[in-house]
Amino acid sequence: MVMEKRLVLFRLEGCPYCKKAEKALDSKGLKYKKIEVPSSKAERTLLKQLSGQDSVPVLLDVIGSKSQDDDILEWLENQ
Repeated sequence: MVMEKRLVLFRLEGCPYCKKAEKALDSKGLKYKKIEVPSSKAERTLLKQLSGQDSVPVLLDVIGSKSQDDDILEWLENQ
């Protein structure tokens, strides 16, 4: 089984820190998936469960087999 790594950036539209993180990732040529979080911190339960925090930006390293990785990202997008 080939292990692959994918970056996932949890972000909020209009967040200057998120924009700065995206610019840094882009400048390094790194590929990543963007996940928009709700504007209300109280509604960021998934982010809190995955990272232990409710503020953004949060960059996660998703490591697994290709099929598992795709399943995780698809699940995250639908949350």
